[in-house]
Amino acid sequence: MTRTSTLLSGLVVWLASGGLLCGADQPDDGQRKTTELLPPSVIALAEVPNLDRVLSTVIEHPLRDRLLNLPAYQVVMQSPDLNQFKLVIAAFEGTIKKPWREAIATLSDGGITVAVDSANGGAALLMKSSDEEALRNFQNFILAIRQSQNGDAAPTQGQYRGFNAYRVSQNLRMALIGQWLVLTNNAELGKSIIDRYVDQGDSLETNERYQAIRTKIAAASKQPAASGFLDLTEVRRLQLAKEVFNERVDNFLGELVLGGVLANVRHTEYAMLNLNVETSGLQLQWTTPHDPAWESPREYYFGAPERAVAPPLLNTKDRLFAISAHRDISQMWLRAGDLLSDRANDELAKADSQLATLFSGRDFGEDILGSLESDVQMVGKAQDFTDQLPKPAIKLPSFAIQFRMKDPAETQPELRRIFQSFVGFLNVVGAMNGQPQLDLGMETAGDAQLVTATYIAERDARESVPAPINFNFSPTIAFASERVILSSTTELARELAAMNDESAQPEPLNTEVLVEAKTLQRILQDNKDQLVANNMLEEGHDKTAAEGEIGLLLELVSFLDRSRLSLEVADNEMQLTVDLSLDSGQAK
Repeated sequence: MTRTSTLLSGLVVWLASGGLLCGADQPDDGQRKTTELLPPSVIALAEVPNLDRVLSTVIEHPLRDRLLNLPAYQVVMQSPDLNQFKLVIAAFEGTIKKPWREAIATLSDGGITVAVDSANGGAALLMKSSDEEALRNFQNFILAIRQSQNGDAAPTQGQYRGFNAYRVSQNLRMALIGQWLVLTNNAELGKSIIDRYVDQGDSLETNERYQAIRTKIAAASKQPAASGFLDLTEVRRLQLAKEVFNERVDNFLGELVLGGVLANVRHTEYAMLNLNVETSGLQLQWTTPHDPAWESPREYYFGAPERAVAPPLLNTKDRLFAISAHRDISQMWLRAGDLLSDRANDELAKADSQLATLFSGRDFGEDILGSLESDVQMVGKAQDFTDQLPKPAIKLPSFAIQFRMKDPAETQPELRRIFQSFVGFLNVVGAMNGQPQLDLGMETAGDAQLVTATYIAERDARESVPAPINFNFSPTIAFASERVILSSTTELARELAAMNDESAQPEPLNTEVLVEAKTLQRILQDNKDQLVANNMLEEGHDKTAAEGEIGLLLELVSFLDRSRLSLEVADNEMQLTVDLSLDSGQAK
């Protein structure tokens, strides 16, 4: 067999080996749960109760016809490697005596479970089926593939308590036990599964933390396509992933983004993971118990004394992304000694010294950040370069960040002077490096005041099309009532300054992130020539191949609608949710 067919066969083996055990008839197998065969020391678990439902959603999705009509898909369908895979599928159907989808539905109608055990570090995959004959045929199919890979050498066979176990690779063993096919990389874990099948006794089903999760899943209005469980109490006891549980982190940005989540993970007993698969898209939820007592010293992340929520997302024309969060950045900066490692604090001290110079000796954490509220809003949008000259060769989105000032009368003049000084600094550095210069300006729009900075092209480059990347930017600071907006472009600053978001009601979220895939596709399309050129240079492709690869990327992005991340914190629970929405599937 070729290397590719061997890899494909290996993939089939992996999918197939979703069960390990084979053996004695147990009249109560249909009533027994897979978790009754697993030891109580399991620290991680993933379950797919109905694989056929998931496959139906994916295979019968409205986007399927669009995918089938892609030129790149047609090329893949004609490849020799895929022909090898088709032969494997034909052999699978012949062995199970059913079409492949019906065979998979039958083989997995009792669910598929993957577990990691803390007692011996082993992992196991168990697949339960109501059709034991189909399981035996499936086992024979796997063994036949393994035998062909070994040059007709029969797989090694062993026995334990009347059950046959086969070595299907260097580290993997397979066995059939009643209605379960089991694959494991650890012989002791495999034996413990057989012991519980024969003797019953304590199991994961009696684990209190797991039971708490099962109760929540059962109470849900809709059962997830897949669910998971992570015993964080045991993970901490075993000192796994120790860097995650350190009280002080080594990265300022990481602390700002995930500090509150890590504070929870260092104390909570378990995490529950749910995956929902629908025609409209995917949803992944990470849920843990929470207690306000765990939040210290990271009150900056959650709000104190009352729990705070993020402001509404900013909405603009051609929006690419929006981020909204509650973060008392001033308190985080001032309490860095409790939050960051010694190395990170040393780097922060250097930055603080440099910022003090830039801000005329004023303390950055206390005087500058301390003058702003804890509402943080960011937004990005696609730019329209149709009538712009010079036109940059690489077309970037514009972006902005918005804060609210505690005392606008005092803070606004100071921030305006700082911005003007910063533009002067950029001009000095730019002149030393041959970069275009920024021209300062001021304008008003209604009650808003804007301080603008515009790159000035050289006389002979004012109508340039492949202009430098600088011409994506026109840095601007805008003041509108108590709001201050720092924007990469004047256009976006004007749009945000004109907004009135006072009536918008925020959701009870700590953090929210939204990405619009349609705008992303437009930005990629605007830069297609540059992407093709980079592909040719970096991958060594000719122009036709590079255009095909970039074209496929753009087509795949067009399948998406938007992606959203949200973090919700309550006194008893924390939930992180990621939603990936798909295109409606309408033909284009």
